[in-house]
Amino acid sequence: MRKNENELVAKITDDPVFSWVMEQDDNCCKLLQAILPELNITRVEFETQKRLKFHPEKRGTIPDILAYDQEGRVYDIELQVLQNKFLAQRIRYYFSMIDQNLLMSGGKYRDLPETYVIFILPNDPYDQDEKYYEFAFQQLKRKNPLVLDTKQHAIILNASGSIGEVTPRLQGFFDLIHDKISTKDEFIEKLNREVKKFGTDPGRRKELMDYQMRLDDEREFGKEQGK
Repeated sequence: MRKNENELVAKITDDPVFSWVMEQDDNCCKLLQAILPELNITRVEFETQKRLKFHPEKRGTIPDILAYDQEGRVYDIELQVLQNKFLAQRIRYYFSMIDQNLLMSGGKYRDLPETYVIFILPNDPYDQDEKYYEFAFQQLKRKNPLVLDTKQHAIILNASGSIGEVTPRLQGFFDLIHDKISTKDEFIEKLNREVKKFGTDPGRRKELMDYQMRLDDEREFGKEQGK
């Protein structure tokens, strides 16, 4: 049963809400700082919902957030609600689209930048209860494997995890994903206010309702496929 417009409640996990909130002020930069404090990110330029094209005639794909920091590193941030059993292949696809987009703009493959594809999920795709998964290419069948430095970093964040260390601010963001404000962090409180602001804007509520309808259709399709 679909919700009517009066029943809709905006959440940070809603695709249009997340994209809009990340557009405001320096929210995108602060979230990246919380995820990757070791990189000392001080400034980012970003685009929300930019279509990446593998070929001019192709439709392409649209990342939630595509950001570039002061060192030229590239970040694709995806906040996903539905579980996807092809998550690894999807991450591979995003890496390829980002690279092709840069190369088609006149770049050289030797100049491909450090790239991070970050998926933030409400639940654990691996059932290991870890908060933070990071993957890279490395040599197999060797005690001390060599790392193949492709400058690609795949990061999967599990907002339900209890194992491992993340920054307090990132943990606060995880709590926000689950509709809990368990921190006095002003950034998390600001995000929560902006989520509510989105939900009270009449024009954006229509956008939110369209998104919820698409999400419901995807869930129903998934159920039908599982029969």
